[in-house]
Parts: sequence; C-alpha cells; structure tokens
Amino acid sequence: MSGNDFDEIGSINIGPGTISPRDFQADAVELDYYVAVLVLEATSDAADHEPLYEESFVLLKAESEEEAKEKAVEHGKQQETSYQNENHELITWKLKQIIEVKPLEDATFDDGTELYGRFFRNYQAYSSFEPLTEEEA
Repeated sequence: MSGNDFDEIGSINIGPGTISPRDFQADAVELDYYVAVLVLEATSDAADHEPLYEESFVLLKAESEEEAKEKAVEHGKQQETSYQNENHELITWKLKQIIEVKPLEDATFDDGTELYGRFFRNYQAYSSFEPLTEEEA
C-alpha cells in the first residue's frame, strides 16, 4: 500500500472482493399503471366561437393513486397552449377537468386489454355529445 489508502482514481482500497452500489439502495418501488381521463377546452376571442372540448385518455406510471392524480394535472397543464388560427383569432386550450384517475386492472397490454371503462345510465345524453354513435346506428 502506498503512503495513503487511495489509488490513482481516488477510491479507497478495501481489499479483495467487490461491493455493488445496488447493495446499499433501498428496494426499488414498483410503479403501477393508471389511466387518467382529462377534458381540455378550446376558447377563442372570436365573436362566433363555440367552445370545443377534447376528452383525452392518458397512461401514467406512478407509485400511488395520489401521485398519478398529480401527474395527470401536470400532463393536462403541459397541453395548455395558445395560438393564432388561420383567421388570426386567438385560440386557447386549457385543462378544464380531470374526470377520473384509476389504476389499470390488467397492465399486460395484450390484444384486447381494457384500458378504460365506465358505466352510465343515460345513453341519450351520452349520444348527444358523441357523434360517432349516430353513424353506427
């Protein structure tokens, strides 16, 4: 051994054998998958503008449902933007609401895996805002 216990690269010589830094790390926390349903709203300074809404389903990985909710809000805020359309009208997209955040029951992502489902009783109300239901009838 030289005059000090350090070799050329500054590490301490502890003798034979190796120590992995992973041996000192806490057990890795397993992240769960969540799906968040967000609604964004587009507004405009145009006099004849009708609000436009986007329903967005977002996949999130988080340690807890609370963390997933925080990540959903963060994701929604990141989607907020303003721009001038082709008519030079200001369009502004804002996060309107986080509808729901829930864990995925089956995160295998095989063919046919359900990512999101919800129950409702009023199909007429649902079809009033879902234009695709009219085409299928």
